[in-house]
Amino acid sequence: MFEGKVVRFNKQRGFGFINDGESDIFFFADSVLNREDFYIQEGLSVSFEIAPGYKGPQAVNITIVNEESAD
Repeated sequence: MFEGKVVRFNKQRGFGFINDGESDIFFFADSVLNREDFYIQEGLSVSFEIAPGYKGPQAVNITIVNEESAD
């Protein structure tokens, strides 16, 4: 498992990027496992796995570590 923070998220299109400290990794909103009552936003800490995607690596099996935004 890797850890990082959501650095960009496009709510209308349902995708964003997570920074793991080295690079930005693409993700789809439906890859977030614990998002029932949750609004995905920039600054969230997450843990995730990396899988091959259509245009390169992407984050999958994303779990939210906290729901507080980093200001």
